[in-house]
Amino acid sequence: MPQGIVKPSNQVVAAGDPLTVEMEIGANATAVKMLPGRVVVFDDADQTVMEAGAEAKGEVGFLEVDGTHKKTDAYAVGDQVRTVLGECLAVLTLLASENVTRGDPLVTAADGKLAKQAVGAMGAQGKVVAYAWESSNVTTDAEILVHWNPAAEPAAAA
Repeated sequence: MPQGIVKPSNQVVAAGDPLTVEMEIGANATAVKMLPGRVVVFDDADQTVMEAGAEAKGEVGFLEVDGTHKKTDAYAVGDQVRTVLGECLAVLTLLASENVTRGDPLVTAADGKLAKQAVGAMGAQGKVVAYAWESSNVTTDAEILVHWNPAAEPAAAA
């Protein structure tokens, strides 16, 4: 048995038993971006989600594979989708050209991807949603192992 966590090939969650909720891909979602391993936020209607943008506020979770989709299959608007909300180790998409080291805090980037949290004023850096579990420094989007553990974003100083 290998030491550590092995990235799964047919699901996103690698370890843990996180809270999951069945939601619907919302009307404002971009279908080609609704892939397992992408972070989602609430859409306009209750119980619907769409792709997260850069430094999103109030993220919901990330999309998981279901019995009718593979990791590379996008969900369509109106599809029911398993959304992971709870803490776990998971394989999520890191934005291209992000130089991360194990333990680096990650925030949402465009299209539901993740990026390293930038140094900046408190309350303007984005909410930490995960921590890198492995290092990455490649020029293309990368599927990396992360510790998914959304935290509250600190408020800006008054």
